[in-house]
Amino acid sequence: MADIAEPVRAHALIDNSAFLPPADAQVAHEAFSGTLGIGEAPMFTIPVEFKSDQVLGKDPQLFPGVALSFVSIGDNLVPQTQDIIRNGSLGGGRSFWDIIVQPGKVWSEATDDGWSRASFPFSLMNSIEGETHNGVATFLYKGTQVSRIRYQILTQTSPFYVEDYFTASGALEAAYKPGKLLEEASIKATYETSQAVAEKILPWSELEKKFGKDKLAGFDSKIRPAEIVLDGLSIDDSFYLKSCPTPVGELPFCDRQRFGVWSVTKSAGNTAAMLAIAEKYGPEIFDTRLVDYITEARDAPGWKDVTFGDALNMATGMGNGSDKATPAAISDPLGKAYYAWYEARTTKDKIDALLKGAKPYPWGPGKVARYRDEDMFLLGVAMTRYLQSKEGPAANVWDFLKREVYQPIGISYAPINKTIEADPKQDQPLMAYGFYPTIGDLIKIARLYQNGGKFQGRQIFNAQRLADLMPAKQAVGLATGNPEKPEYYKAFWRSSYKAASGCTFSFPIMDGWGENYVLLLPKDVTVFRLAKNWDGDAGAGELGNMTAVAGRLKDLCD
Repeated sequence: MADIAEPVRAHALIDNSAFLPPADAQVAHEAFSGTLGIGEAPMFTIPVEFKSDQVLGKDPQLFPGVALSFVSIGDNLVPQTQDIIRNGSLGGGRSFWDIIVQPGKVWSEATDDGWSRASFPFSLMNSIEGETHNGVATFLYKGTQVSRIRYQILTQTSPFYVEDYFTASGALEAAYKPGKLLEEASIKATYETSQAVAEKILPWSELEKKFGKDKLAGFDSKIRPAEIVLDGLSIDDSFYLKSCPTPVGELPFCDRQRFGVWSVTKSAGNTAAMLAIAEKYGPEIFDTRLVDYITEARDAPGWKDVTFGDALNMATGMGNGSDKATPAAISDPLGKAYYAWYEARTTKDKIDALLKGAKPYPWGPGKVARYRDEDMFLLGVAMTRYLQSKEGPAANVWDFLKREVYQPIGISYAPINKTIEADPKQDQPLMAYGFYPTIGDLIKIARLYQNGGKFQGRQIFNAQRLADLMPAKQAVGLATGNPEKPEYYKAFWRSSYKAASGCTFSFPIMDGWGENYVLLLPKDVTVFRLAKNWDGDAGAGELGNMTAVAGRLKDLCD
């Protein structure tokens, strides 16, 4: 047979259209059901050499060795799991990378001599980090045979330990084991449920037709174009995608791709969980002391009076920065103590590292914001233990969040990075970062906040604890020292909008490393921008530009 990887040059990215069904595609000759076994293989990257060829003892230029199982449902190729498939974060293998696989397509083409084609999007990531390196793969299959898997990695959100912005390509040898998957009926049922409530992604051109190009001028104009991963705007319950760019065309399956959004996790995860717990078990969770559940901290200086709400506000009164409260400076240094916590693999080791690494500030809890991933993680552990006191020893904050929040609003899959325990059932979600949503997931979460925490008549978030988080005439939260995002409150940054009419208000922002933004504006208007802005220099004027466009489309002050 003709190999799908030939005659492609080893280092070449090709147009993304080669990974998608063409206009004259025909139905696949046969269904697909089985497992692809892939061995580690060198990736042909640009740049050819990375700043470091070893990261935490692993090679970031090796594609991971993994087993990927799929079943076709109609013309969709559905993975057995959309959770993280660990490889690089575990002991075996030389590759640095873990992987998440998303649904793709199956089809056939007249010139393929009876073979069928399949393609699927994927994300390389690592379980201690928070970015994704998004790509697409394709292969031929017939009976018990498959071709090599041709793939390319096209874009990424902002990196941390692997500093390089890179693209990659290659062809992977695959061993195919056909056969019905375990829980195939459940896989199909979950996928069909997710598709029934999937967000419709409309092109930006439709928004231009509706409002005119002039009103949309200047949206996302400050950031370098090459740093944009995805941008768009939701208005009147419709989302309009402006771009999902790569060097060789729009990112395939942009609506299905999962993106590493870093600290957007804090507001999409921690705040959502706290508000749902407050609704189910009572709003006093915000005033509950952490040490009632983090017993390891009971004898540690500074923690005695810290509440769950203080941790959500980044105001534990603990840290390693300046002991001067003014002028406001939310940044807490990323020193040796931070990296010891960051690299710790288990819940115990992370708690030990953060308790050892933080000192009490003189002002105590609740007074001054200092940005600490460690405290957001600790809050997640505290919520897990609180839920165990209510629901039994198997309870976990992420399982609660999926059951009580995400699934009711139509989010069927919610992968997040977790600690790596001897018993995987004890893995604790990192909560400070590590959530991998689709754009549709972010739309649904944003809409729940904007609808007062209510979905189809059911109150999911506690309305009392949500009310002071949403757009308000006055400033809300603790000072950050950032002129464009001057307050921080309940895991949201806050900015201000000023209309031509003179009206002003404060509004919340889901914000993640690399200038990932979800702006929650009044009138159910939401602005989305995922990016890889390492320098952090694309926020200042950009917030004003994006909100100005939103204000031209709807009177946000009325």
